[in-house]
Amino acid sequence: MDQYDVVVIGFGPCGQMASLQLGQIGHSVIAIERHPQLYGLSRAGHVDDEIMRTFDRVGAGEEFREDAVAWELYDMRNKAFGGDLLMSLDWSLIGPHGHRGHWIFYQNNLELALNHRIEKLDNVEVHMDHEVVDIDQDVDGVEVRYRNRKSGEERTVRAQYAVAADGANSFVRNQLGITVTPGNDGPLQLVIDTVQKRELSFEFDNGQFADPERPGCLFQLGKTHRRWEFTLLPGETPEDMTIDKVWELLEPWVTPEDVEVLRHPVYQFRESMTDEWRRGRIFLIGDAAHILWPFAGEGMCNGLRDASALTWRLDLVMRGLANASVLDSYEGDRKPNMQGWTDLSREIGIPCIITDPEAAARRDGFLKAVQQDPSLMPPPTIPPGPTAFSRDADPLAGAPAVQGQVRDGDTVGLFDDVVGRGFQLITVDPTVLDGLTEENLEFLASIGTVVASVGDENATVVDEEGTYAGWFVTHGRVAVLARPDFWLYGSAADAEDVNALVADLRTALTSARTADSQPAVV
Repeated sequence: MDQYDVVVIGFGPCGQMASLQLGQIGHSVIAIERHPQLYGLSRAGHVDDEIMRTFDRVGAGEEFREDAVAWELYDMRNKAFGGDLLMSLDWSLIGPHGHRGHWIFYQNNLELALNHRIEKLDNVEVHMDHEVVDIDQDVDGVEVRYRNRKSGEERTVRAQYAVAADGANSFVRNQLGITVTPGNDGPLQLVIDTVQKRELSFEFDNGQFADPERPGCLFQLGKTHRRWEFTLLPGETPEDMTIDKVWELLEPWVTPEDVEVLRHPVYQFRESMTDEWRRGRIFLIGDAAHILWPFAGEGMCNGLRDASALTWRLDLVMRGLANASVLDSYEGDRKPNMQGWTDLSREIGIPCIITDPEAAARRDGFLKAVQQDPSLMPPPTIPPGPTAFSRDADPLAGAPAVQGQVRDGDTVGLFDDVVGRGFQLITVDPTVLDGLTEENLEFLASIGTVVASVGDENATVVDEEGTYAGWFVTHGRVAVLARPDFWLYGSAADAEDVNALVADLRTALTSARTADSQPAVV
């Protein structure tokens, strides 16, 4: 029986990301996908600066940005044409991870960019047009039996761990009997994806038209595709959304001379949260673990966060650099963050899909008042950062690891590109690094930590735009310790605390399993 380090089930963007991150570290991976080729139909259409940083991490960012478009402005109007502006958000700013905060893209191009990186790895084996028919585990590993969907031939492989990225109808989740808690259901939504036949430009683009007569939205998907969405009205069914109806809805914008319709499915807004994200050596990521409304554009983003949060843990455990109890914190890190995104997506979405004229008028009046007095808007849900694996009582635990432009000699770029990725110990005071003990230095080296000061010419790299100086002053800390998934494990108040911070990480990674930790097999 062939042996791998990890078997990844599902080869959409989340399965691709898990396979790629593990493969680039050096682990042997087999990925199994039931479709005969990359899916070929776009679902996701937005990523944020954190996910753009993740693409750079695996070397796919440059190719991805060849077609992706930086999102400048997000508008909400009460009609697509001639309506009142209800809200306008400037989305052109640089986010904490060093990239523009919002990007719109065509998913096929993302999958190709990821796949091009995977094809360069001899240690990642991809089996398309194969479906998993059984999965089992014992205290030492996982066995997966899968079938060639054309020939019917079956094969069984063994791995240390399995990652289920097999979607909302996850075979793995159902096979394990893991339950799902449903959330709020919303209306039916018609999604129309198109590719342009000529250059298109609209006065109102990339936003919501919250028209109670037919709520909807229009977004670019990269440089050559566009998506319209329309809420089905009471009494309408998916069967009513024929291609003739599609062109009727698109008529104010385009005709068949302008675009080709690629797909026009109807789906329902749904929320769900898997009750267990792990069963022994098997982990769920992406839609297999959670589903949310699409309004924040963070569905796929959160699946990619799952992959990043899981892979660094698996890597350290498989290399013997961390105790297996580190895996226990995966769900605790991700689930609260995911619930926050679920709540925020619903909060954004509900005002956009109102079909009752009186309720819409009240909404319009409120949002116009907010334009005059922003304090009237209640604070939105802010998804919490991951703190299940972080330093206790640390004021920056679970905060984003800020990234800025730095200079090393003649080389100027983002910190990750210039200095390096992985665990990062960063300070604005080079002298605090002088006091690191030999034991702590050896530990940091063993897990591949980048240790750097950012400041003037005396530092490891120059803080080219003052990003780090301002950030450290704001928080009153001298150093931070970031995890490979770009979240802070913790921070230090002074030189002595830097040693304590590193020692705390060493203890957290290597300490034995606690009494309430999940056993290897359930």
